[in-house]
Amino acid sequence: ESGRELIFGERKPLVQKKKVLVAGGGPGGMKAAAVAAERGHDVTLYEASGQLGGQTLLAQALPGRAEFGGIVTNLTREMELGGVRVVKNTAVTRELVESEAPDTVIIATGATPASVELEGAEEAHVVEAWSVVKGEANVGGNVVIADWRCDWIGMGLAEHLARNGCNVTLAVDGYMPGQMIQMYVRDHWAATLHKLGVKVIPYARVFGADADSVYLQHVTSGEAIIVEEVDTLVTALGHHSVTTLADALEDWSGEVHMVGDCLSPRTAEEAVLEGLKVSSEL
Repeated sequence: ESGRELIFGERKPLVQKKKVLVAGGGPGGMKAAAVAAERGHDVTLYEASGQLGGQTLLAQALPGRAEFGGIVTNLTREMELGGVRVVKNTAVTRELVESEAPDTVIIATGATPASVELEGAEEAHVVEAWSVVKGEANVGGNVVIADWRCDWIGMGLAEHLARNGCNVTLAVDGYMPGQMIQMYVRDHWAATLHKLGVKVIPYARVFGADADSVYLQHVTSGEAIIVEEVDTLVTALGHHSVTTLADALEDWSGEVHMVGDCLSPRTAEEAVLEGLKVSSEL
């Protein structure tokens, strides 16, 4: 609501109490649930995993991003104050929706990592960035990070791996790492990576890998860039929206809204704002 007090400073009075089902416990879903409950609706939030927070759980695990945990803490408290019922370890399906019979479903199912076919990758050690952050994938001593989005994932992972003794090359698809990050945060992070010896290759898009090399293409000249003596390629290639539930409810008779990354992968700020907007109008 900060900076938008004229619009959202006071909650609209409730015209009709509704039974609201929120699918997804990331920032967008949590905010939608909290605001809907605060306004007087009967709200239940379902989270497929055992923890609330979505991608903020990954962000807070990286160097310099611990403050993201505050989003989960604050939104959890807002939901508690509003009386939101939270059900974890339960994915929402068409059958569950029909069984619960809500008036409104707010879909906040997030996104999953995008992947592309890489030439020769069957011989290479290729892992996805989220898996590395979660500790589910091992990396070798010489690492290339292919960062398509130029956001916090590539820079944060580069710092994390460099501090753990890896020789890191950060290949970004844009003109600089952290292109999507606020400039003061980005510049501080760039200085940290430089001090840690992280090599940065701008304008580089990954297209192949083999047992010990990663093959990049300069996005403007089209020329090949080859990085040799590579143990692991870590891919951070953006995200795909999870629309399984939205597709399943396409012909459902009730009211359906989508917020956050399931609508379009962006940042926590957009997800929270969309959750606020949707529930402010219920």
